[in-house]
Amino acid sequence: MSRSALLFVALCGLAFAGQAEACVCADAPLRERLDRADAAIVGRIVGTRERNLRGVRQTLFTVDVVQRVKAKVPDKVVVVSPLGTDCDLMDAAAPPVGRDGTTGLLLTRSPDGEWLGSACSVVAAGALVAEGGEPRGGVIKVGIGIVILGLVLLWGLRRLRRGARPDLPGAPGS
Repeated sequence: MSRSALLFVALCGLAFAGQAEACVCADAPLRERLDRADAAIVGRIVGTRERNLRGVRQTLFTVDVVQRVKAKVPDKVVVVSPLGTDCDLMDAAAPPVGRDGTTGLLLTRSPDGEWLGSACSVVAAGALVAEGGEPRGGVIKVGIGIVILGLVLLWGLRRLRRGARPDLPGAPGS
């Protein structure tokens, strides 16, 4: 078979090939995806509307933020997603929605300040919180640690002033 005939067959195969029907997302661990995201939230989708921006159809999702995992975002966030594509957030938001209707979203900030999301942005809420959630009670733990340290220092100073050492079995000098 000649080179031109082979090229013709290859081009015909490409011309009659169907369009790919899947959104292709990066196969990366959640930690890496979280690090790359500008914001990460757990929230409930409470409203949707469509818009056409310069010929591109988009869906605007209004999300009530239940928990902020990364970045400071307001209590209500509008997330922009492509419409009519395989990467539409609407099609992806259903499977990982938790029992209470919440879902995890990894968001990117556009140059004009809008939050962007796609099917690749959707993650399980529990996994997102477990991976990136801040430990709770940090201030309380530090406070308790300072109180314990203070008590130990006071006890040590009191023992030092008295000059008495306990008579422990097996201690040096007993």
